[in-house]
This record gives sequence, structure tokens and C-alpha cells, in this order.
Amino acid sequence: MHEGEKAVVRARREPATTDGRVLRGARNHEAIARAMYDLVRATHLPPSIEEVARRARVGIRTVFRQFEDLDSLYRSLNDRLQREIMTMVSLTAPSGDLEVDLRALVARRARVFEHITPFRRAGRLVRHQSRFLQEQDAMMARFFRAALEAHVASRVGGDALEALDALLSFEVWDRLRDAQKLGAKRAERVLSEAALTIARSGR
Repeated sequence: MHEGEKAVVRARREPATTDGRVLRGARNHEAIARAMYDLVRATHLPPSIEEVARRARVGIRTVFRQFEDLDSLYRSLNDRLQREIMTMVSLTAPSGDLEVDLRALVARRARVFEHITPFRRAGRLVRHQSRFLQEQDAMMARFFRAALEAHVASRVGGDALEALDALLSFEVWDRLRDAQKLGAKRAERVLSEAALTIARSGR
């Protein structure tokens, strides 16, 4: 075969080879991200790279080829969670009735908190090692504060608003569910009644 013919053959083969590598890389990326998600959801603990690789059925080098560090894995996990939360929660404008609005707010948070509990518990154990997780926690606190203010700030302010912000945090939800062993429905009911009591005192 002449050199010109060989070059043509190589040119025909290379795109297929490149496409194959790209597809394999995409499959590995998804398998690793899914393994991270499944391990945290099942254990409420941060997995090691070795555990993630074993679950994804890839080598450790492949994990680091797809994700340069642990923060990259946590970022991927967070992106997946945010997409899931967006499909779970529909934001509605305040009705003007304080009790209705607070109960709706608590119900939404209960649903979101219940879903993210494994991931928040795992993140808490490695938060000190991860700048991304620290930034994410701060962002979530701002987001929940803004949602609270949008619903009640015109009717509740001062110390009562600060108390509501603390009461309706993930940390309180997790204490009710874990330390106090309340079921999700009862925990939601407790938060709703406590939130209404605080809100009425601050009007």
C-alpha cells in the first residue's frame, strides 16, 4: 500500500477511534458520578476514591482522569442534587395569609431536607477539607434566608425573623429526625407549629 493510501486509511480510522474514546470517557464520567451519589445516599458517609472506583468498576487513575480532585466530585454531586430538587419543588408567590404561607414554606423545606439529608451529613464530615462544600453551605443558607424573607419579612421582622431563620434550618430538621427520632411528618408538624408561634409573636 502506498503512503498516500495509508494516510487515507488512518484518516478514516482516527475519527472512529476518537469518538470511541470520547464515548468511553463520557460513560466513565457518568459511572463515577453515579457511584459517588449512590454510595453517599446509602451510607450518609463520604466515600473514599477507592470505594468510588470499585463501585463504578473503573481504576483509580480513571477517577482522577475524569475528576481532578474530590471537590470536582462533590461539585458533580451537587449539580445532580440541584437538578433533582428543581423537579421536586414548585415555588409559588405568597398568598397573603401568614399561616398558609408558613405551612407551605415548611412543607417545601421538609421535602427538600429529607431528600438531601444523606448528602448534608456526609458533607459535614469533610467540610473542613473542601472549599467548595464550605461555599455551598454558605450559599444554601443565603438561599433559604432569601426565601423566608420573600414569604414573611413584610409581616414578621426583628428577633422573630432571626428565630424563624434558625428554626427552619437543615440543622434543626436533622436534629428532629436524628437525635429526637421524629418521623418526617411529625417533624414537619412540629416545625410548622413552632414557626407559627414565633411568627405571631413578631407581628
